[in-house]
Amino acid sequence: MPTRTALTAIASSLAMTIAVAASIVGFVETFDDDSANWRNAFGTAVLDWFPDGGPDNSAYASSLFNLSGTSPGGFPPTVIRAQSNFNSSGGAYVGDWIAAGVTGVTFDFRHNLTESITLTGRFATPINNPGASTETTTLIAPNTWTSISIDLTPDSADFISFGSGNYNSIFSNIGNIQIGFNVPEALAGQDIDGRFDIDNFRIVPAPGAAAALALLGAAAARRRRA
Repeated sequence: MPTRTALTAIASSLAMTIAVAASIVGFVETFDDDSANWRNAFGTAVLDWFPDGGPDNSAYASSLFNLSGTSPGGFPPTVIRAQSNFNSSGGAYVGDWIAAGVTGVTFDFRHNLTESITLTGRFATPINNPGASTETTTLIAPNTWTSISIDLTPDSADFISFGSGNYNSIFSNIGNIQIGFNVPEALAGQDIDGRFDIDNFRIVPAPGAAAALALLGAAAARRRRA
């Protein structure tokens, strides 16, 4: 039978694992107070912040991006970045998403272009390589808050590339989140300042993950009392 010391060590380790996993799967960024160190297309400035006008007249963050450097069929530009080196959201989402039971992300998005767009995403390690690229099929109309979901389960159809890595090497060590869009051909290369707004970015846990974390917590508590 394990000694009390061994049980205490197991309980402490388990409690730490639970705390980290719960922090990740419970992550939500609502930008209530500021832009939370999320940054613009080139990472050179924090996003603009607005205290109201969000999906429920809530606060939101916003990026400005000029389309003059884009080209028809060109690589989709990134317009919003949350990165560990920027300390975005205090690093609350950074870590092992596989161990935490993450299955996807959701967020509200709006833009002011004259054409509808679809979004791209990139989820990468803290050094920004390797990274997983995604593409959504949700068509976002101009000037309309739209709820976006990205499926990040291993066999998701939303993945288009894992770059130089694979699912495990990337999602066991997430540090960077980058959101971009497919530029409509009619707008590519034009001197247009596009406005891209984001709110309510959430990490989605696997079904039953919260219950599993609660059970682990109860088990740790019992061991601490033993």
